[in-house]
Amino acid sequence: MGWPYDLSLSLSDDDKLVRRQTIDFYACVAHYSAIAPVLALLLLRLVRRAAASGRDPRDGHGRYDEVPPSPLAKAHRRHPSGSLAARCRRLQWWMHDDVNLGGMYWGQRHEWILGLAWASWLLVLCVRDTGKDYLHLTKRFGAIAVSQLPIQFLLALKALNPFALAFHSSHEGVNRYHRVLGRIVHFLLLLHILFYNYFFFVAAIWLKRFFAPVVFCGVVAFMALNALATTSFARVRQFSYRLFFVVHVASAILIPVLIFFHAPSARLYLVEALVVLFLDIGVRKATTVTAPSTVEIIPGTNLVKAVPGAHIYLNVPSASRINAKSGLFDFLFNPFTVASVDDHHGTITLVARVRNGPMTLLLSQFAALSPVPPAEARRIPLAIEGPYGTMGKHFHDLLGWGAARILLVAGGVGATFALPVYRAIQQELPSTKVQLVWAIRSAGDATWAVSSGGNNGEDRSMLDDDNVHIFLTGDVDVTDGPESVPPGAGAVEMDALSRETVLAAGRNRRRPELNKIVDSTFRQGLEEPVAVLVCGPAEMAREVRRCVRPWAMRGRKVWWHSESFGW
Repeated sequence: MGWPYDLSLSLSDDDKLVRRQTIDFYACVAHYSAIAPVLALLLLRLVRRAAASGRDPRDGHGRYDEVPPSPLAKAHRRHPSGSLAARCRRLQWWMHDDVNLGGMYWGQRHEWILGLAWASWLLVLCVRDTGKDYLHLTKRFGAIAVSQLPIQFLLALKALNPFALAFHSSHEGVNRYHRVLGRIVHFLLLLHILFYNYFFFVAAIWLKRFFAPVVFCGVVAFMALNALATTSFARVRQFSYRLFFVVHVASAILIPVLIFFHAPSARLYLVEALVVLFLDIGVRKATTVTAPSTVEIIPGTNLVKAVPGAHIYLNVPSASRINAKSGLFDFLFNPFTVASVDDHHGTITLVARVRNGPMTLLLSQFAALSPVPPAEARRIPLAIEGPYGTMGKHFHDLLGWGAARILLVAGGVGATFALPVYRAIQQELPSTKVQLVWAIRSAGDATWAVSSGGNNGEDRSMLDDDNVHIFLTGDVDVTDGPESVPPGAGAVEMDALSRETVLAAGRNRRRPELNKIVDSTFRQGLEEPVAVLVCGPAEMAREVRRCVRPWAMRGRKVWWHSESFGW
């Protein structure tokens, strides 16, 4: 079977009109085939919410469902319905397994399955009813790709993300699909360009058409898309996240504008994409608050604590910047986990480790300018956007899920996520067995937890809690005195009582044996539902999931959550 498309096919004006109408129709199908399911799910959620609001609140509210003893749970699991449920749980866990190729992380398995399915659907729409018309095929690929741009923008929104609302998730949860769709759109546009270049070469008009204004707008747009894709690689983001962010934002605005002039027939999708983007930016700007903040160095560490006020995005307003090179901060909204909330004083506590980036370095400079006690320190206005976070959407689901045991694993400042969750679970589910494992490099890294709870003794009791296990993975003598404090840390000797408390509470000057900890958690109740939450380095999250996997594949009920700021 030979190549079915004819490059020299001659069409009348009526045929060209029919071709344009067909291209627009399939682009519309591609666009609304992504929108319609989300709208239907949103409508269903609204109906269910309305039905729930009209129900008697006493019906089932506050009902206590006792965890069945192991023999009963085992009998239920062996029942056909229980066996089917166990298979579904195993399938769900398998779908969320990581895909590693060549020692590199390539997303999760369900992303590949969904991505391949959606790419196949779009490819069908690209070739269906194209006949032998090569230019029809070429134009169709471009139209189908552009029809996905509004979906691509919607998946990236923070404040007005309909996909997050429909799937009861957060913008972090659906951002992975934003990346998947981005690769599909990139692939379709690449084929569109290759097909057109081949046609120009065969027709001997490549040089003439390449620099034509309409065509060249498309060329520049594709170059911007390539720049966006290149800076999205993990190594580039790790090298300079602000480079990734600036290129991402600039390209997101530039690409629709260029395609607007390149493809007039697709302008509706481009206007739609820009409208949702700027609407989201406007809502985020309107909801961003500027609060007077106190910034201080946590003694003996390279941690910075900001007390003004899930996670928030922090920005330094122009009035607070201390150097001439301040324009960069207009593009910097860095995520920080809320370590604690004080409803009485209306403040939140954020903890950040000083790195080489401009944001944490500037916060460190602020702290160096405030050597006095926090109560007397200079108040620095900081812009706060949020709160955001997947856990904020799912915490009540966790409370109602029926976990008999909950294991939280944190690494370093990942405890800013784990500690508030640990305390909230203890308060909401006092009968549930909760265990917190916290790995830190040095004892000084835990002093923020000692001082963040005020004078009510809450954090002291937390360190004395038998269910909290602190592991010192680095040199415990790093912060023995002021002479060992890292440069720029304020040269303030760490509170001896706080340090001794941390060391006494930890009792583990080694790395945690995650495999034994996980196995012990699951073996204590052989049929009990277990929730596992982890926040720390990517390697730690992968190791914890690897340890949990054998239990999940046996059909155990596992509630899994991994918190990260990879994107």
